[in-house]
Amino acid sequence: MDEMAPIKARACLQLAHLGTTAQPSQNYPRKSTTLNPSTIDNITTVTMPKEVKQKSGLIVGLNAGHKVTPRTPAPRISRRKGFLSKRTAFVREITKEVAGLAPYEKRIIELLRNSKDKRARRLAKKRLGTFGRSKRKVDEMTKVIAESRRAGH
Repeated sequence: MDEMAPIKARACLQLAHLGTTAQPSQNYPRKSTTLNPSTIDNITTVTMPKEVKQKSGLIVGLNAGHKVTPRTPAPRISRRKGFLSKRTAFVREITKEVAGLAPYEKRIIELLRNSKDKRARRLAKKRLGTFGRSKRKVDEMTKVIAESRRAGH
């Protein structure tokens, strides 16, 4: 008897449960296929389910396993890393208001006013280290420019 028979049978059960008719024993193409934009959008917007499905109590199937009451663990502090608290945001806002802009931020604003966005991003990248941070900083500086225009300065 084939050693893979139980695994193939379980896979057939799972595929039948999902509503597909493909057999796992078929030879699938090994070539990588290109993703169209709609598929990429679907991939990026996938979120994990908030609730874990209740186990069925059966040995086979997608929800196989003993029925238990799921635990809701307390959120880990390590998961908060990088999250800006209200207090920290307030302190930074007051500091920015009192101290004003840094010299490199003033230069970025000057470059943006002269419509040299790429140069501004490059300068910010040089000062901040990563391109993601630089893009965020340039966006922040464009908001500062828009605010100053609204204020009439």
